[in-house]
Amino acid sequence: MSPPTTESSAARLHLAAGHVKPIWAGHPWVYAQAIARCEGQPAAGDVVDVLDAEQRFLGRGFYSPDSAIPVRILSREADESLDEAAFARRIHRAVARRKSLGLPSGATNGYRLIHAEGDQLPGLIVDRYDRTLVVQLLTIGTYRRRESIYDLLASLEGIDSVVETASTTPEKHEGFTTEGGTVRGASIDQLRFHERSFEWQLPISLTQKTGFYFDQRENRALIERLASGRRVLDLCCYVGAFALAAARGGAEAVVAVDRSEALLDVAASQAQANGLADRIEVRTADVRRDLVPWAEAGARYDLVVLDPPKLSPTGKHRRRALGAYRNLNTAALRLVSPGGLLATCSCSAAITTSDLLRETAAAGQRLRRSLDLLELRHQGPDHPTPAAFDEGRYLDFALFQVR
Repeated sequence: MSPPTTESSAARLHLAAGHVKPIWAGHPWVYAQAIARCEGQPAAGDVVDVLDAEQRFLGRGFYSPDSAIPVRILSREADESLDEAAFARRIHRAVARRKSLGLPSGATNGYRLIHAEGDQLPGLIVDRYDRTLVVQLLTIGTYRRRESIYDLLASLEGIDSVVETASTTPEKHEGFTTEGGTVRGASIDQLRFHERSFEWQLPISLTQKTGFYFDQRENRALIERLASGRRVLDLCCYVGAFALAAARGGAEAVVAVDRSEALLDVAASQAQANGLADRIEVRTADVRRDLVPWAEAGARYDLVVLDPPKLSPTGKHRRRALGAYRNLNTAALRLVSPGGLLATCSCSAAITTSDLLRETAAAGQRLRRSLDLLELRHQGPDHPTPAAFDEGRYLDFALFQVR
């Protein structure tokens, strides 16, 4: 393991009056416009203290001078050093928290192990796939400490490999680059794990972000409970996790749609591996272009799941994304049978829950169809967020009955 490090804070960032309350209440992000002045000359990734206008300590974190969020607070304890021991404490607390949630279990050994701000480790995301950990570094502060982080993760019980995944957007704003690949232990090219007793094997070369969308696990369980006897359409299916859930839940028929043939090949292979191949049809299509002709040809489904990729990476894309959500939901609603169900999702933090509900309702108005909200859900409990951190609750899952 790398030698322990101790990091005291030399530089101090003073917040302008009027920008203190969110930080005081527990919001972990310090925006650039909130900073009145910097005392000292911190380099990218250095430890800095955050103070209010009256010199009172608010928190401590790593400095990202080129980011719109120059500091993400790791500690609110004035006497805590952000050294390797601090990372070790937080990592072990994250492990203990998942154990308290029943993770891992005999049915599920794939889940989110570390969820950045939710585990007091902003800039670090770690997913567990049985004996493999996949790591995403989001800030220059975590990047500078990556070797110690990898050592700590590799030392956890039951872990054989640690894999780093590249994340181009944060790297562009934080000033570092990563190549990805195995950084500790045996090199692997497949992620093997169980989720709710489904067996999964995913090629690393095709996975996105940390590999799999564990945040939808509880929502997939809901779709499984609702699917019995229904014709189900899984749009933007990725590797078909909602489709598999619906098929196992007793759906009359399931169609899984994505524009990536490579991902659909994986979906088909996973359906085969789980004994569901005869109940799932995979279909290559672009949901922005192909759904209207399907509807005009008479296609109808009793349950439609729409889970598009992130349409608003940042706030500046918000207006365009709102139109895209309205258009996608309009197209999806054309395919829902009278009295059927629409499950629509957004994983864009810049799109609020109210935004998604409003755009989906507007889509219904376009078609003169009424929508009744049955359930509103978010990411699962292995994706915790601080109470004051609305931006951390990025996933919305809304279930409607359509009349």
